[in-house]
Amino acid sequence: MIKRLHEVDGITLDFDSSIPCFLATCTGYLTSQDYRGFCEFGIKCVPEKVAEYGKVAWLTDLRKSEIFDDDDVKWTNEYWNIQINASGLQYLALVMSEDIFAAINIEHFIKEHERRKDPLIIELFADVDSAEAWCRKMLAL
Repeated sequence: MIKRLHEVDGITLDFDSSIPCFLATCTGYLTSQDYRGFCEFGIKCVPEKVAEYGKVAWLTDLRKSEIFDDDDVKWTNEYWNIQINASGLQYLALVMSEDIFAAINIEHFIKEHERRKDPLIIELFADVDSAEAWCRKMLAL
């Protein structure tokens, strides 16, 4: 069952209890304020779901997203990834954007994440079905 948890212009956060997984869907351009506020909300949601399900994953569908501000990409790597992992999240699936510039943004994000060697496990996918299957597999470990 999917339940809507949060929504701001350009991004929604749902929870799919059948996986169990947070589902963030980005469409269009997000202001830094909306993006970071949304991310902060997500951090607060994770401990409750981890307490309920034991383990949860996070899937972000970026297919319809536009480019992210470089400062937001840096903030995500240096702050959000660390905080979301500390709150109990281990697995993050990203579905690549169809926008070439946003896809380049995401590739830079992944390269920096790998360089930092953060414990959050992140994988890229071309479609939501593959990302959901990976989340299920990782949570079953």
